[in-house]
Amino acid sequence: MVSHIHLISSPATEVKQYKMDSNPSGLCLIINNENFKSEKKRDGSQNDVDFLKLVFEILGFEVAIHKDLTKSEIKGVMNQYSKKNHLGDCFVCCVLSHGDENGILGYEGEICPLDDITSPFDGDNCSTLIGKPKVFFIQACRGKKRQNKAELWEDVSGGQPGEKSDRVFYTISQSSDFLIAMSTVEGYVSFRDTSKGSWFIQSLCKHLKEGSESGLDILKVLTEVNDDVSRKEAGEKEDCKMTPVIHFTLRKMLIFRARKS
Repeated sequence: MVSHIHLISSPATEVKQYKMDSNPSGLCLIINNENFKSEKKRDGSQNDVDFLKLVFEILGFEVAIHKDLTKSEIKGVMNQYSKKNHLGDCFVCCVLSHGDENGILGYEGEICPLDDITSPFDGDNCSTLIGKPKVFFIQACRGKKRQNKAELWEDVSGGQPGEKSDRVFYTISQSSDFLIAMSTVEGYVSFRDTSKGSWFIQSLCKHLKEGSESGLDILKVLTEVNDDVSRKEAGEKEDCKMTPVIHFTLRKMLIFRARKS
């Protein structure tokens, strides 16, 4: 006897979008550690700051910039901004510094763990950002190793709806709605052009600006950044590579849109 099984297909669930229509869009905090007490100056970092400021102002963000902070000052600034009443739809933090496997280097040479930068904005510590996207871009070395290149032969081929306004109460994890994009994988160096700026931040700004004009989701933007950066080469023999890495707990699509040209 043959039994017949009827499969009933249900329509695919559409991925919702984070609300991104507040004015301003939110706060973009930039920490630029360019000068250090003992470590080498990060020449070219100001170019990254200028490009980030330009792009996030185009995206409608209010931009705040802090320079050359010690470990304790970094933690203090994070706690200060986490206590603000965030009326905007999104929070962005860009940290540019030296670093290692354990975190970000302060001006005086002490390491500030990444968790001390992100945790002040979780659900336990920043109630006005609950349910809103919290985005961190980290430009720093995460070790001293260098990535070697591998040959790749690639075939050439091709590769929003608004959400309802109904209000529904539900709970989410205190760690939800985070995105952390770092310039390189753990244990490896991150490259910076001393005259133009870092590979990661320059590519990020370029693709954020282009993506805002076409309505591209942030994960697609960062995928393009990864592809762009991974194709670059450094070193005397041009045999050193770099690959950014992304960690996220986003629950919806995040689309940055240009507010001004």
